[in-house]
Order: sequence, then structure tokens, then C-alpha cells
Amino acid sequence: MAEWRKVAKAFALADGHITQKEVEILRKEIFVDGIISKSELDFLLEIKAEAKTAVKLLDDLIAEAQAAVK
Repeated sequence: MAEWRKVAKAFALADGHITQKEVEILRKEIFVDGIISKSELDFLLEIKAEAKTAVKLLDDLIAEAQAAVK
């Protein structure tokens, strides 16, 4: 079975740019249970670091996740 991180990163980074729609999907899935784990935050930070470009909404999502990490 594929690792969820690798699959999700491949989709998010396919064109090298993180779009508003991709951030909306990430936000929905990461906040679905109301708890942000360190692993989820690390995932967002990895995507940000590996993307060639990203919308500012990704920075906003990362800031919210950092504030809410458990």
C-alpha cells in the first residue's frame, strides 16, 4: 500500500505550485477531526519547502496549524 504522505505530496506538488484549491482541500482534511498533530504540521511544512511557489493561503494554513498543534 502507498504511503499517504507520498501520494498526497505527489498530487499537491505535481505542477510545483500550491494553489488556493489545494490549500482548501488540505485545510478541510487536516482540520476534519479538530486536532492538528505534529505529523500533519510537518507534512504542511514539507509541502511548503518543496513547492516552487505557493499561494499565501498556505502560509496562513501553516500558521493556524502551528497555533493548534497538539
